[in-house]
Parts: sequence; structure tokens; C-alpha cells
Amino acid sequence: MARDLIRDNAKTLEVVSEGRAFKRFANEGAVSMTFGGRTATGNIVNLSVSGLLANFSSNAPLPNLSENVEMRLEAASKENVLDLKGMVVRVQPPKDYERQDLIEIAVNFGEIEPSVKYGLERLIKYLQVTTTSYKV
Repeated sequence: MARDLIRDNAKTLEVVSEGRAFKRFANEGAVSMTFGGRTATGNIVNLSVSGLLANFSSNAPLPNLSENVEMRLEAASKENVLDLKGMVVRVQPPKDYERQDLIEIAVNFGEIEPSVKYGLERLIKYLQVTTTSYKV
């Protein structure tokens, strides 16, 4: 798994490639996920143009595998908000298995509308530009 660190004034942004088609940008951000009339709020673990991984409280209502969800992402600042739809492709314990109070959910965005894809690419570009060092 290839990992590159990107540093800015406040935090380290980690780029994780893992041989994937799209790089995933690990960054602090919030996500609210709506499904079946319920909403769960969590934190973005990593983000790419094809999907995201987020963690949620294990006590929150959570979607099932293969369930369609609507999401509102807020990354880097309240000025970077994006609404997306996707499908849950993985539900797992976090890498830090000692955190039994959290569950990670991976969502694939699938085919997204060009305007939404543009917004997502713009958000990821913003994350790249706000760093002082970027390694691929």
C-alpha cells in the first residue's frame, strides 16, 4: 500500500493509493447519511471521486450492505459542502479494533451526474491545493 503524506499548516493529509484507480484523500470532515427515513452523522475517513469511507457511532442507526444512501459531505470547511448519492459496499470495524464504539461504512458513488462529479473533483482539488507539498 503506497502512502504519501501531505502537510499543511494545521494537519497532515495522507494520500492512500493501494493500487486503486483513484487516490483517496484522508481528511477531517463530516458526513450525514440518509437512508430509509433515518439519518446518521459521522466523520469522513477518506474520500475519492469513486467513493468514501466514513466512521459512525455503533449506536447510531446504520444502513445495510447494498443499501442506497444520500450523503451530505462537509470537508475542509463549511464552504465545501456537497450532496451525493451512493450504495453501501462495506460495513466493517475500524482499523483500530479497540474502538468498539465505531463502525466504518464504505460507499461507492457509482455513476454520478456530471455536475456532482465536477463538485467532487473540485472538492478534492481544493484538498490538494491547500497543501504545501504533494507527492504522487
